[in-house]
Amino acid sequence: MATLNIPITKAGNRPIEIDPEALNDEMFKLALTEGLKVLLNSRMTKVGAQKGLEGEELAKSQAAAYTKAEENAKALLEGKFKKGRATGAVGADGKKVPGVVMTEARRLAKEIVKNELRAAGIRISHVEASEITKAANALIEADPSFIAQATANIEGRSQVKAKLDIASLVHESPKLKAAAEARKAAAKEVLSAKQAGKAAPRKAQPTA
Repeated sequence: MATLNIPITKAGNRPIEIDPEALNDEMFKLALTEGLKVLLNSRMTKVGAQKGLEGEELAKSQAAAYTKAEENAKALLEGKFKKGRATGAVGADGKKVPGVVMTEARRLAKEIVKNELRAAGIRISHVEASEITKAANALIEADPSFIAQATANIEGRSQVKAKLDIASLVHESPKLKAAAEARKAAAKEVLSAKQAGKAAPRKAQPTA
């Protein structure tokens, strides 16, 4: 079995190389169990959050989740498991992951993908950007820690306060502002003309 490079999220996704065959039976079972837990619990977006559900509604949601997990298990055993895109993902708390967090998670995952490609002797410039994004999405789907790290990064940024008065350093460009206002006015005129045309259709000309 080939060695695996496991990214350490809080270490800037710096990977640690693990040889699965070097693990004893107990540790191999633990690693396999935790990995399968992530895969079997994935793709639960349609199940939705269970927080606040009780009685029959909770039981129905749990049944749907179990059915999906069985589908994941079958796909794994048949070699047909597809990780899919990470967009619209649901976090560990059952809530939909905000777009800004997904963007950050994808940035982190792409760095891992690029590092792996470089390690394999593949030049990044020779790879389609869509392929790198596809691989990054697969990483995020398989490893929830990317979402956790992205969330922490976003929260950390929001707490950082600039030590300078940015508003006093950066000013609006009169040229850009005027251009934007001109575009807005032009769009408004076009819309008004269309609305006027709908409100007052042209009358038919009287016949001689």
